[in-house]
Formats: sequence, structure tokens, C-alpha cells
Amino acid sequence: MQLPDDLRDAVESELKIQSARQLAKLTAELSQRYREDPEDGRTFIRSIADVEAYAAYRMPATFGAVAAVLSRVKDVLPDWEPQTLLDVGAGPGTVMWAAVSLFPSLSSINLLEREPVMISLGRRLAQHADAPAIQNADWIQVDVVEREALEPHDLVTAAYVFGELDSSNRQAFIEKLWQATGGILIIVEPGTVQGFARIREARKQLIALGATIAAPCPHELECPISGSDWCHFAQRIARTRLHRQVKGGELAYEDEKFSYVAAARFPVQKIPGRILRTPQVRKGHIIFEVCGPEGIETRIISRKQKDLFRRAKELKWGSSFPEE
Repeated sequence: MQLPDDLRDAVESELKIQSARQLAKLTAELSQRYREDPEDGRTFIRSIADVEAYAAYRMPATFGAVAAVLSRVKDVLPDWEPQTLLDVGAGPGTVMWAAVSLFPSLSSINLLEREPVMISLGRRLAQHADAPAIQNADWIQVDVVEREALEPHDLVTAAYVFGELDSSNRQAFIEKLWQATGGILIIVEPGTVQGFARIREARKQLIALGATIAAPCPHELECPISGSDWCHFAQRIARTRLHRQVKGGELAYEDEKFSYVAAARFPVQKIPGRILRTPQVRKGHIIFEVCGPEGIETRIISRKQKDLFRRAKELKWGSSFPEE
């Protein structure tokens, strides 16, 4: 997966005034702060320079993860056409770009963000967009924790936000997001033990509030993953030349790991199971670790199951397991 041409061009145009060496230095500092996974409400962004480093360092990965999640939602809701989007903790608008690429039906977008420098960058990037919905998006500077209520929208998103919230604020925040959700609420967090713990708690609370889980789970039962294990997925992101320079990598790609939950206000088509690991291809058969209605199971598809085996060869980590 790679950034859309208009977003890639917008980011590169924004960063051309910075030298690759300076961006690499800023990116390294931002990366260190990001890996610390703060739990005390601190922000990763402290200056205009940080915003530019963020655009180089995190936008491609965030876009890829969110686009992958939205794609899984489309798998179970192929005919759903949301009109309105509310992105909470929007940063420079990365989620908006991903959402419009998957749901071109979106015509009205509201973005809530605390940091003025993020909003400024997001607005500048949006002017390069091909989609009028992105160009005309409404940016609102606000601390969403302190805002009493949010306006209803078809699609509500919060990506990589919970780690910046004090743990005591999360339950009220989730309830606020759910009250604003007319169709689907999507929460995305880093694919770490801590990130998944936040997703698992959000999932539990949303089910208690009456939500139907659209993805990744095939059920609303208690999550069967516990202990030192965690549910996460990965999206391969193509690196541009600038991206490789600022991150100091030679590979033409990187893998963004993430955890997520998508909760629906309405019934969705349930999948037979979700593939939790990279399939193990053996001679004559493929082994899958699958989360299904009965919990986590090992499923084997053999070459003798001709039609199913042909489909199984296309399945990946994070795909839905096919009907047998």
C-alpha cells in the first residue's frame, strides 16, 4: 500500500524546505517519544518542526493502517455508503484521506484536533487534494476530553489517540464517541501489548453499550486472547525516497503493526473467523490460526479441497477465513 498521489505530492511539497538530514534528526527524536507510549496525557508534538517530522515519519504508516481497517469494514458492509465523517484527534488529517479513498461517498467531514500546528499542516495538505470533501473539511480546535458532546456522524474514527489520554478519561471518551456514532465507530491503536489492551477494554465497553462488532472479531463474546499474547495485524507500506532518507532505512517498504476494533450500530454479516497469524504453507496443505465463534482454533485446508485450497492461497494475516 502507498499514499495516494495527491497526498504524497502534498507531503513532499510541504517538506521540501527542510533538508533530509534535518528531517532525519527530527524524525529520530519523534520516533523515540512515540515508542515511549505515554500514558499521562503528554503530546508527541511540541513544535512546527515536530509536525513536519510527523508528516514524514507517521503519515504513511497511519494511512496504511487505517486504510487496512476500513477495507475490513467494507468486506462485511459492501453496500454501506457513509456520508459524514467525524475524526477525533485528527492530527494532520491522515484518517480523512484514507476514509475518502475507501468511501468516496463521504461528502461532509469534521476534524477535531487539539494542536493548532497540526491543524495548520492539515489544512495546507488538504488544498492539494483531488476530492472536494477533503478540501472543504471543517477543522475544529478542541480538547475532545473536555468537550461535553460530539455531533452525530455516520463514521466516527479515533486513531492512535488513546495512548495520549489519561486512563481515567478513556471510558467517558469511548462513551462520547459511541453516542456520536450513527453507523460505525473505528478505534485504531499501535499493535503492541499496551495498544491491544486499550482496544480490548474499548471492545468490552462498546459491547456493553449495545454495539455489534464489525471487525476484526467474528463475535461479541469475551475476547479469547489473554496473558502475554495480543491481537494485532500488519500492513506493508511502500516507502518513498524521502521516507527512506528520514527514517534511515534501505528497504523499499515497512510494516506497520496495529490493533483495532470497528463497532456498528446495526447488524453486520458475520465472518466465519479472522486469521490471526501469517498462514503456514506446507506441502499439500496450509495451516491457519483463526479466531472464530468458538475461540481460537487451528484450521487446515488441504490440496484435496480444490476450490477452497485455491482461495486459501490468497489469504493473509488479517483476512477473514472463508466458508467451507
